[in-house]
Parts: sequence; C-alpha cells; structure tokens
Amino acid sequence: MEQRNPRVQADRCCLQQGSLDKSNHLIVTDMTHNYYFFRTVKVGGRQRLRPLPGQKEPSGRHIDEGLNVQADSRMREDYPLGTVFGSESLELRSLHSTTFYSAGAIYPIGLNLGDYHSQSHMPSAGMNEAYDSYKADLEDKARPVLSGESTLFTESGNAANPGTLLSQIKADRKMNAPTIEDEGFHIADKDWYLLVRNIKSKVNTMMVGPSGTGKTELVLLACRKLGLECNVYDMGSMYDPVSGLLGVHRLQKGGESVFDYAKFTQDIQKPGVILLDELSRAPVTTNNILFPCLDSRRMLPVEMAGGDELRSIPVHPDCVFVATANVGAEYTGTMSLDRALVGRFFPLELDYMPLECEVQVLTKRCGIMPADAENIASVAGTVRSLYGKQEISCTISTRETLAAARLVADGWSSLEAMELTFLPLFEGTRTEGERGMVAKIFMTR
Repeated sequence: MEQRNPRVQADRCCLQQGSLDKSNHLIVTDMTHNYYFFRTVKVGGRQRLRPLPGQKEPSGRHIDEGLNVQADSRMREDYPLGTVFGSESLELRSLHSTTFYSAGAIYPIGLNLGDYHSQSHMPSAGMNEAYDSYKADLEDKARPVLSGESTLFTESGNAANPGTLLSQIKADRKMNAPTIEDEGFHIADKDWYLLVRNIKSKVNTMMVGPSGTGKTELVLLACRKLGLECNVYDMGSMYDPVSGLLGVHRLQKGGESVFDYAKFTQDIQKPGVILLDELSRAPVTTNNILFPCLDSRRMLPVEMAGGDELRSIPVHPDCVFVATANVGAEYTGTMSLDRALVGRFFPLELDYMPLECEVQVLTKRCGIMPADAENIASVAGTVRSLYGKQEISCTISTRETLAAARLVADGWSSLEAMELTFLPLFEGTRTEGERGMVAKIFMTR
C-alpha cells in the first residue's frame, strides 16, 4: 500500500484484474477505491466527465485526467457544467480501441444544500471529507518545494519544475480561467493561461479572430485578475496616428509653439497593459510609429518635438502591448497587416465558443429561457457554418446573439428578435438573396 499524505484516506484500495472478452474486445480493470472525483467539462462542443488531477491507481500510476468517464448521464445533466462528482468505484475499460473509465454511482460534491435536486443526490459525509482531503493534498503538492526536494506536483499529475510560470499561474486561484457561472464568459483554459503567461512575461500578444468573440473583454478581464491598469486605444478610429500616438504642436499666447504630447506617450512609461484594439483597422502609417516600441529598442521616437523637449521616450520595463485584430473580407475598413508588425507579436487565435457554451452565456447574461437561447445560438451557428463554407458573405457574431437575447429579455419573441437583429446584416429580401437564406434558417427552429 502506498503511503501518501495521512489526510487522504482515498488511497486505500485494492486492484482486481479483469479478462479479455473476445466477442467485443472489452478489457476491464476493476479498481475498488474508496472515492474518485470527476468534473463535467466541454470537449468538442459536448459535455464530458473527466477525472480531477492528481489521483492514482492502486499501482501508483496516475489516473489519466484526459480520458472520458462513463457515468449516470441524467445526474450529470441535472447540474451545471463544472460540477464536481464523487464515486466509490472506477473501472478502466477499452472497447474497440477506445479507452475510457466507467464510474459507479456519482454524487455532486461541494454544493449548497438548496442546490441539490434530491436528498438521494447528496454525497455521504465520508465522501465530502475525502474530497476536502484531496483538495488539501493537491494544494500542498502545488506549493513551492522545500529544500532537498526537486519536483512539483502539477495539475497533470506529473512531476514538473517548481519554478515554471505555468505551474505558478495554475496554483494561484485568482488566476483561474473565467467561467460562465461566475463571469458569464467562456474561453478554453489553454488560451486563457497563454494570455496570462504572456502578460506576466511582458510578451506582446496579438489576439486574432472574428469580430464579437470577446477579445477585448478577455484582455480587460485578465488585467483585472492580475491587478494591472489597462489603457485601451481604439485603433480603428485613429485616423491620424501621429497626433493620436505622439502629439501635436499647439500655439500658445504670444505665438509660441509648444509640443503637446499624446496620452500614449505617458501610458507607455507606466507598468500595465496597452491594448491596441482593432489594430487591423489602423492606417498603415501606424506601423512605423509602433515598431520601435514593440521590438528590442523599447522606445518611442518623437522627432517632431522641438527645442529641448523629449524626443525619445522609453517604454517602461513592465509595460506590455496586446493587440486585437479581426480577420476576413467582411470586415470593411480593415488593413492588410504588415508582416513585420505581426512578427513583433505572439499570435493567439480565438474563435466562436461551442454552441452549448453560447447558450449558457446568453442565458446567464440576459436572463432568458434556455430554449430561446438555443434558438438564437443555433441559427448563428448555422450561419457561421455557411460562412465557413463560403456559401454566404457575412456571419453572425456573439455580439449580435447577445443583442438578440436582450430583445427577448425585454419581451420580444426569439423569432422577432432574430429578425430585427440578424436580417439587417444581409443583402436581399426576405425571400431572395442571403437575407432570404437566413430567413429560411429561422423557420427551421
């Protein structure tokens, strides 16, 4: 028997090997364990149940948190995405070259009493205690190692360098990825941790993706969690980047000319994030101004300043640039981004969230019924699919689905809301052209 943290009683277990069923190629390994813990997640647009990290088989091998867990689907669907469940048994199965786990009866863990749908759903006191011990043990292993030790237990269950930034970010609860339940926002964990890592490491980042996917909101959210000031510059409305980023000469009384430095010159001299929003809409002359700020020079030349005025402004060591850019021919007014400019950023590509997540976001943010949210999100998803196949010239963003959902919240039907919000985006009539195509999609809902 393996001796771990004495608080964790869940390691007491036995292992019984199964046999090969030649008729269906099923291999069963029965692990009779006091308790196992799982969480519901979205994978490829579908709800899955996955093991929590850091659990082990009796042999000492880590339970693979990347495998799906087969369990009571009705119980899973009764509770929100992200709910933790416990079980007293787990089996490792392999069927037709697919390996997965199969759990016994599952019970939601850590909910308020009023959140349980039935008293029969409530876990035992022993299961609750084991889960508390599991969390405490995981936190212990995520702390920096003591002298004489050389490894850190990460969420993946593997030994890793305790000094890695990713390990530190994941161990900090304040840095947890935003959730629909708490922030009304969905982003894949890998994208979230990459953005946070880049900001903390002062790596300039360009977030690329369709309009309305939450790029700007995501940066503001990350800054809020990191406790950093974020100065936003709407590059699409900056028709004169020289005056907007550098400044202008102004005549004073008596005819004296004084150079009035732009706010940008002050913001880059402070710690924080400079958000260059919709950089793809900025005039091409913007590039020459930004180049020296973004590369190893880390300075802003202001050659137009005169006299004894400052002509070279250093970028603060703790100042980092994040840009957003829309892609696609439908974004009128976007510029072709200079390859030299793009090369000065770390690329982070975002796309629309999965259908199920968008339904939850619309429900959470706008307070509408799930059926109405599903109607709106499904129509948007169909249009996006047609756009991806180049069968239609325009798509529907999350910004537009939220606008439709707000109309529903104010009393319009979902059909009326979509007609008012979606149809004006397309050319044609209700019976012809792209508008006619979208109107027919409404009728399928």
